[in-house]
Amino acid sequence: MTIRPEKTVWDKTWENQSEIVKISAADRKYFKYIINDVNPRDKEVLELGCGRAALSYLLSEYGPKSITLVDFSKEALLRAKNIFKNSMNIKYIEGDLLKFETKKKYDLVFSSGVVEHFSKNLREMAIDKHFYASKDKVIFLVPAKPHYNSLRHRKRRTIESFGWQEAFSRNEMNNYCRKHTNFSIIVSKRFYPLYGITLFELLSIDSKNRIVHIYNTIIKYIDKVLIKLKLYTFLNFLLTPFENMFGGVLIIIAQKK
Repeated sequence: MTIRPEKTVWDKTWENQSEIVKISAADRKYFKYIINDVNPRDKEVLELGCGRAALSYLLSEYGPKSITLVDFSKEALLRAKNIFKNSMNIKYIEGDLLKFETKKKYDLVFSSGVVEHFSKNLREMAIDKHFYASKDKVIFLVPAKPHYNSLRHRKRRTIESFGWQEAFSRNEMNNYCRKHTNFSIIVSKRFYPLYGITLFELLSIDSKNRIVHIYNTIIKYIDKVLIKLKLYTFLNFLLTPFENMFGGVLIIIAQKK
């Protein structure tokens, strides 16, 4: 059975989030690894499965010629429009990634947290769409394995909020990209060791039992305290020298030869 993202799931997920988009510390962490190897100035950018478009917004501060945002959720695009407000060089397209066609080629095509939601042949099709639309660089940000991602993706609340997911190993992602022989991989690394790892994620239990609910509530409260104390930020800092071995996020950048 092939699996793909469900529009109803993502519309509901975005409806449950504020229409006012705030740039998070995680967004800035992701962006740091993009901007190290990309100069968007005067470039035409395409983000596939843009969601709230936080990374595109950060890219916009570096002077791209234009940014095109594609998502099949109108709720996601509403939040993207709110973050960009009245910017003139932004184009919004409500549409399915697998059905997206363009004669135009973009200097930079990227996605963050998208292709892991497709299985089997649909996964390869989703990846191919990035390369077909690019005339220079392609970037993928996906959950990495081996990592806690594999357990987290099986949790009921994760599936209810974000649908089915399967993380990538570095070799898997590299092999998909190498099929496009007119591109070369220039970056392939892991980062963000504690991605998705909190006390609540580690210790909470999937159950609607009342006692379990009380237990989960206590764990969630403790978690909020630890987040406020910046414990996870500190642990990520300590693990930085080892992030390419243990990081929960994989970044792949390919450039046209």
